[in-house]
Amino acid sequence: MRKVFKLMTILLILSLTLSAATKVDKKLKAQMLSAWKAEVKTSQSITKSITDKQLIKWMKKDRDFILVDVREPKEVAAGHILAIEFKAIPSGMVLPAIGKKVALKPNQTIVFYCKLGSRSSFVARDVARVYGYKNVMYLKGGIMGWIKNGHEISNFMGEFKGTK
Repeated sequence: MRKVFKLMTILLILSLTLSAATKVDKKLKAQMLSAWKAEVKTSQSITKSITDKQLIKWMKKDRDFILVDVREPKEVAAGHILAIEFKAIPSGMVLPAIGKKVALKPNQTIVFYCKLGSRSSFVARDVARVYGYKNVMYLKGGIMGWIKNGHEISNFMGEFKGTK
């Protein structure tokens, strides 16, 4: 009987400890998410953006710019925006790769995009800060906004239009 009581006591203490740890994890996750959202908001407020409609106009007028998809390779494989000058560089690799993969002409514009616009706003901000580029922006709403507004994407199976 004593052994059962000890075992039950140990299990109770263990479950209370795990329950407390879960509450701390939830609180920590909530704090981290809140801090990340604040950082996204700040980044987007100090970084130039372009809307899907403006980008379409640029594409139709053959404006000189480079479109850089900063999503992960699997995301890019699922579909990307068609542009004359297009690069796919994961967000964590942009700063080290920018001088090697993206040869810029003086005053050429770089438009970064990601899924929703958060990663690309960070990348655009960092490229402007680190390299001093002035014509750097991100696509507001990312590729999801692009698709939502009925614009075309491409993947290994062909070209597809989103639904508006």
